[in-house]
Amino acid sequence: MKIELDPRAEEMIRTAMGQEPGLMRLVYDTEDCGCGMSGVPGLQIAGEPGAYDIPMENEAFPFWIDRMQAVFFEEQLILSGEESGGTFRLDGVSQFYKSNIRLIDQR
Repeated sequence: MKIELDPRAEEMIRTAMGQEPGLMRLVYDTEDCGCGMSGVPGLQIAGEPGAYDIPMENEAFPFWIDRMQAVFFEEQLILSGEESGGTFRLDGVSQFYKSNIRLIDQR
């Protein structure tokens, strides 16, 4: 899997990471969504990959995704920084996933 960042998204992540070590995780959050098949994309800064995480290709930051959640996303993704609110938008080649995605620091 590959995730590309636009310049604004890259700047927003770099600012959020600061000087502390960390990595990015793309998650499919199903908490309070009804069932495991209904969920929303989320972004996390973590100290280390999860037990079932696999790496994603990205040139700016180490990105990881749980291998069981990867099925909910296309192979090539684009993460954009949104002008208002300091949130992100996730798109695939053939579909829009979500806007207003917050970055949660869980280090």
